[in-house]
Amino acid sequence: MIFRILFTLIFISSTILAQFEHDLSGGYSGRGGNTDFQYWNISYALTSYGDINLGATVLKDSEFLFAFEKNNATWAGIENYYNDQQMTLKFDLWANGTISPFLIAESSFDDALGIKSRSNYGLGAKWRVLGDLLSVSAAFLSEEEEIVGQNSIHLYADYGDSLGVTAYKDNDNLKPVKYSRISVRPKLKLPIGENFYYQSEYYYKPAGDDVLTDWRNTFTIKTAEEWLNIVIKYNVKNDAQPAPKVFMQYDPKYYTEGQKITFANPGKGKASLPSIDRDLAESEKDGYGQYYINNYKAADSRISIGISVTF
Repeated sequence: MIFRILFTLIFISSTILAQFEHDLSGGYSGRGGNTDFQYWNISYALTSYGDINLGATVLKDSEFLFAFEKNNATWAGIENYYNDQQMTLKFDLWANGTISPFLIAESSFDDALGIKSRSNYGLGAKWRVLGDLLSVSAAFLSEEEEIVGQNSIHLYADYGDSLGVTAYKDNDNLKPVKYSRISVRPKLKLPIGENFYYQSEYYYKPAGDDVLTDWRNTFTIKTAEEWLNIVIKYNVKNDAQPAPKVFMQYDPKYYTEGQKITFANPGKGKASLPSIDRDLAESEKDGYGQYYINNYKAADSRISIGISVTF
């Protein structure tokens, strides 16, 4: 619902606000022959800003933002080998003032982190500590998250000297989980000379022990053309409680009571068996049922180089 409201506000702003800025950037990397790999990324941001006259009320220095980013890779013919996307809608009031309240809504997914969908919306405020150089934002967010369940259940059997996979199944019992989060974000904009800019944003989003962090670094190099820039991005994400990746259990067709080869004693198959990050008790406590669980890695990083067009 909040997405519809904000999107409507942005559409209305296109007929009310006089000033617009579009920023489009992207990059591509590919390799063929012995290795078939292709990667591309694209991002787009629309910003509209100005005063909004509502009869006797004037919303001074308002700013609407729509931002979209997508990364995708294919490897050895595997479509969506890596696939993530994020969309942000935001409305700032008194955007260039010392204190600026805002509404925000975000929607994303990230296959590499096991996130099928994550959406949040909320309200907050930004404090411009040192003008455009340094600002700090804080927001209260309502979040809903669903993890990937396709082929995530791995059934194992005792092959005499090791455990081996007998089948893969979808986990249809995974339901969206709701959180209440606090988001704190310091932001640094640092010009270095006339043609080089560095921007750093660090998002800290706790929900009890489940803490998300996202450190976004952008290096912008201006070219001779005012509308064309070279952009280098380096992002580091961390999830204190990463999503489950593999749900492991014994195949009931082949399991026998008292078998010697188990998850606790996998025999020669130990090297190929995913690490167990949650045992049966921990899995049950977290609401996933009776599984041995292997998690996604907590940290994930990405670097990209591309061009940016502003108009």
